[in-house]
Amino acid sequence: MKLKKQSLKLTTLFFIVFSFFNLNETKAQDLGADLVSSYVWRGTQFGSGAHIQPYVSLSTGDLELGAWGSFPTTANGGGNELDLYASYSFGKFGLTLTNYSFPGEGGTYADGEGLFEGDYFEVSGSAELGPINLMVGYFTEVEALYIEAAFSAGPVDIALGYGDDSGDAWYVNGGSGLCNISLGGSKDIKITESYSLPVFGSFVYNPDSEAAFLVFGASF
Repeated sequence: MKLKKQSLKLTTLFFIVFSFFNLNETKAQDLGADLVSSYVWRGTQFGSGAHIQPYVSLSTGDLELGAWGSFPTTANGGGNELDLYASYSFGKFGLTLTNYSFPGEGGTYADGEGLFEGDYFEVSGSAELGPINLMVGYFTEVEALYIEAAFSAGPVDIALGYGDDSGDAWYVNGGSGLCNISLGGSKDIKITESYSLPVFGSFVYNPDSEAAFLVFGASF
């Protein structure tokens, strides 16, 4: 019953947001994909092997609706993900509602799960505080809080993430602490006179689990 109630709330919420989105007044659309050597999110790896991460979005004014996914390039890689989100920009501040879902092979879901079911709904806010980009996200059902501060030091992009698990084990195995230290960078590789391929890489360390990752990716 809890899952059905949660599904109804999420469906209603996204319907309300979509009702304010007039497709005839859409100002921009964006679509593309990243190819990454591994999928590391907030200091934790999901699945195994390389992942393709497509995205598509529509925006009008300060409102944006979109979908983002991550799918392993091998059949047994694991870590399928499909997220729907709605975000609104208030200048240097932003608010995002994200519904996370994890389909199985063929895009189907296990019993009790679905595109708008389960316990993976996050409310997040972002702010530009001078040179620091601050993001705070909270998963409502699993009661997990994540705070990240990101900034640039010359050519290096740095991010520090702190997790707190009030309910289930999520970021830091049921506790709280630093779970993500990321050092990254990006550049464009010139392919032709008119096209350059954007590539990026990052070293990620999770002090809580003592896990380390080196990720490389390209954007298309």
